[in-house]
Formats: sequence, C-alpha cells, structure tokens
Amino acid sequence: MEEVVLQLKELLFPSIADVTVLSVDVNIEIARVDAQCIADGAVCPVLPARHHRR
Repeated sequence: MEEVVLQLKELLFPSIADVTVLSVDVNIEIARVDAQCIADGAVCPVLPARHHRR
C-alpha cells in the first residue's frame, strides 16, 4: 500500500515537495485522496515574507 501512496503523490503532486498523502479511499464512484502540506511555513504571495504555522 505504501508504494501506491508514493505513486499517487508523484502523480497528483509532482511539483510540491512538502506534501504527504494521509489516506486513499476508493470505491465504485469516487477516489478520495487526503493530503497535507508538511512544510513549516510558506512565502506569502502578497508580502515577501515567510510565514510559519502556529
């Protein structure tokens, strides 16, 4: 299962380095992928400053 999660991460989030796939749920109608950013913070697109999680 871990290999499938890694393949999904590469397929769905190829340009995002700091993301982890938390879970995958597939049924006949939908596929749900829960993902989360694991970076400490990010650069604000409006102000040139790095912001951190609280």
